[in-house]
Amino acid sequence: MFRSYYSQYQAEWLKVIQQLDINIIEKIYETIKNSTEKNQQIFVLGNGGSASSASHWACDFGKGVNVDGVKRLKILSLTDQIPLMTAYGNDINYSDIFVEQLKNLLNPEDIVIGLSVSGNSENVVRAFQYAKDLGAQVISLVGEKEGRMKGLSDISLVIPSNDYGVVEDVHMYVNHVISQFLKKENERQGALLAE
Repeated sequence: MFRSYYSQYQAEWLKVIQQLDINIIEKIYETIKNSTEKNQQIFVLGNGGSASSASHWACDFGKGVNVDGVKRLKILSLTDQIPLMTAYGNDINYSDIFVEQLKNLLNPEDIVIGLSVSGNSENVVRAFQYAKDLGAQVISLVGEKEGRMKGLSDISLVIPSNDYGVVEDVHMYVNHVISQFLKKENERQGALLAE
């Protein structure tokens, strides 16, 4: 039973990876890379497993890509602000836990990245709407149901699966492909600066 499921999951994962739109992933990479030149902040958010992935994105792009002498990204995962999230969830509404944080931090033309399987997480949808209204850029990585997040996004990677494990695996795949390539670019730039 387990081996059969393992093979089934593996097949789904490989099929999905092969169907990803490289053009959209490249746009996400370029937006993140160019944020340093434009002095933009990046905020990453999600719920459940996607909340953990948002934290991982912030770690990899906030620390993992750094090279001495090369300008650093300004990136923060709103899911890491536990006291604020619980205060807003308790005192206002769980659906506003990200919007209320963005009201303190977001500037026009900053970047908000949302990770979701359904694409309909109410607190992410509201954060996207707030970001759009303020003039920020909105990026989503969602499963094939797309949901409302896609319609609010300037860039949206639709992951062609409804399996939450596969979709969340792809969230991390995209993170690692972009962040590790960016690290290599930063190393090249750092070496040039050191000459």
